[in-house]
Amino acid sequence: MSRTTRITSPAIHKVTRRRFLQTVVGAGAASLVLGFRPEVLGALSTDDEPNHVFSPSVYIEIPEIGNVRLIAHRQEMGQGVRTALPMLLAEELEVRLEDVVIVQAVGDRRYGNQTTDGSASVRLNWDNLRKAGATAREMLARAAAQRWGVEESSLRIEAGVVYDTGSNRKASYGELASDASKLDVPREPKLKPPSEWTILGKDQKLVDAPDIVTGKATYGADIEMPGLLNASLERPPTVAGKLVSFDASRAKEVPGVRHVFAIDPQPTAMRTLGGVAVVADNTWAALEGRAKLEIEWDRGGASEDSDATREVLQKLVDGSGKAIRSEGDFAAAKATAAKVHEAHFHGPYLVHAPMEPPVATVLVRDGKAEVWAPTQDPLTARLLVARTLGMKPDDVTVNVTLLGGAFGRKAKPDFILEAAKIAQKLEGTPVKLQWTREDEVRYGYYRAQYCQKVEACLDETGTLTGWRHHTAFPTIASTFTPGAVAPAPFELGQGFTNMPYRIPNVALEASGFASDLRIGWLRSVCNTFHAHAVNCTLDELAELADKDPVAYRLELLGEPRKVEFSERDRPHGLDTGRLTRVIEAAAVLSEWGKKLLNGVGHGFASHFSFLTYVAMAVQASVENGKVKVHRVDCALDCGAIVNPDTVRAQIEGAVVFGLSFALYGELTVKDGVVRQGNFDDYPVLQIEEMPDVRVELIRSNLPPSGVGEPGVPPVAPALTAALCRATGKRYRDLPLAKQVG
Repeated sequence: MSRTTRITSPAIHKVTRRRFLQTVVGAGAASLVLGFRPEVLGALSTDDEPNHVFSPSVYIEIPEIGNVRLIAHRQEMGQGVRTALPMLLAEELEVRLEDVVIVQAVGDRRYGNQTTDGSASVRLNWDNLRKAGATAREMLARAAAQRWGVEESSLRIEAGVVYDTGSNRKASYGELASDASKLDVPREPKLKPPSEWTILGKDQKLVDAPDIVTGKATYGADIEMPGLLNASLERPPTVAGKLVSFDASRAKEVPGVRHVFAIDPQPTAMRTLGGVAVVADNTWAALEGRAKLEIEWDRGGASEDSDATREVLQKLVDGSGKAIRSEGDFAAAKATAAKVHEAHFHGPYLVHAPMEPPVATVLVRDGKAEVWAPTQDPLTARLLVARTLGMKPDDVTVNVTLLGGAFGRKAKPDFILEAAKIAQKLEGTPVKLQWTREDEVRYGYYRAQYCQKVEACLDETGTLTGWRHHTAFPTIASTFTPGAVAPAPFELGQGFTNMPYRIPNVALEASGFASDLRIGWLRSVCNTFHAHAVNCTLDELAELADKDPVAYRLELLGEPRKVEFSERDRPHGLDTGRLTRVIEAAAVLSEWGKKLLNGVGHGFASHFSFLTYVAMAVQASVENGKVKVHRVDCALDCGAIVNPDTVRAQIEGAVVFGLSFALYGELTVKDGVVRQGNFDDYPVLQIEEMPDVRVELIRSNLPPSGVGEPGVPPVAPALTAALCRATGKRYRDLPLAKQVG
């Protein structure tokens, strides 16, 4: 049977009171059995349902006739989640991936948390989805045993068929669906041991790959329907900007332009900007009309300049900040040190630059709204669309398309809210709002510009006795809470407060800055700059101590221990033994210590983020004034591995992403306006620049952790160390390309 992949919404089945009580009360609290709250039990089968769809959880539907349907309630943006989550279900359900239909869930709270970010999709669903699959499997087996009058132990299940080993009888899941739907839900379904896995831990092709490579996949821009109009929006030049007046006469002369009107900003909805919308028969006409608008803006007093911001941040880190972590007595260590090593680090604002810019289609009709969009967070989008349009959340449907890249940008639904406001003005007409690349770069939510200062105290033997690290940057919290300035605890917990090395005297301080821009999360968030400062400093200290940088890290880690500095760290913590293992594995994989060709430097970095341990070695040189990255070796411990092929691909993608911003990523700001606009002035890594990437996965029986983001933080510091060795010069700031040569 050929694999079927399509984007649709799952069927919603009525639940009788009797069936609800049978499932919740009879099972003894289904929330513990199935792994989700009782209020999300919305897809249970019923006796009066004519097609007898057996659905013991919201994630599985087994009809009497047709394919098993597995519900993907997280969003696919290239990370393989629409393959990985069904793998969890299919393994325990005993069905083959090629025999099932993957159904994309709409935004609905009955699925629980649908936010696809934080590298958490597999981690947060590891138990729930396996238990859901095991529950269905046991109920189907019990139905077969009762039908044939045999013990369940005599049954064998394979590829969605139950066999009676004592006879020639067999029954498909579809044939058993009706009987299984009448049974009580098992209290504690038995999960398969890893030794019996046939799907998990094995390379699986992405279910969407055939449609992607043949052009059949549905992305946000692919949505078409009768009567659809296309929109483009001219936004204020600054976040605080306001519309004073506009003249649309020239815009309306463009053939195909139908409407021109203003939409208001929504400062409480993630600082959505508003602007002047041009609605036309096609995107070209909308863009041409937009270009001919004559608009007067009030810039709202925005004045930020990225060069001036750097000076302010530099002064902050050279002074005292809010104490975040203090151990021992750093001041005393500094006063008695034989040497105090100081290093400053700076990095600019960054933008996501996914291949697919934001786009959303919205239809408002009869007091309801329907959305089609590549969103990472359909539940928040649903809530904010309802609030924006004055509706109830149940009156809003959010259909999720494939995401052509996202990196955190599409967790913010501002582009959907814009489309909703435009569609509300044209009730009854579907409207697609397409952002341009320039829109995406100039009106994004940016990774913060930062400065950091590290002071390291060394005694007469070169031993590290004190560590002071001061970080300063504008906080993501400012996007959600007007007036927020201080870095949030979750930002500081990303490679800063959980610094794992054994140093007797530690002082960590933080300072905030009020930016004129919208600050947001970008792949790996604050880990990107904290990992850079920590690793680069360790590299410099190893050189001062005349020690190998890998051996130096291992020495500072010492004997394995759990590192916990806040309630956020528990119950997981940071296991330094696991960090040690990936460092050792990456050293072996990269042939660390082996003499390289003249002019080629070897750099190393390691980091813990999203509960995952990564170590990376980079070989790089400078040829004709340009950086050339030859090889990247990476070892990763992410706990239990669902799809090894996807994990390797994620690390390869992280290398591309990390090299792009390490070499080239830089947004500059003048008078509160981002000056870059496209790949000509905000370049990303080109295919001919791609290095050889080798990945070693550390096998583990521990629960899975993050994969999508942890590969990014070590890239920049490992590359920096390699270039320092290749050129004999010390680099600390990013991006690197403009400094080298």
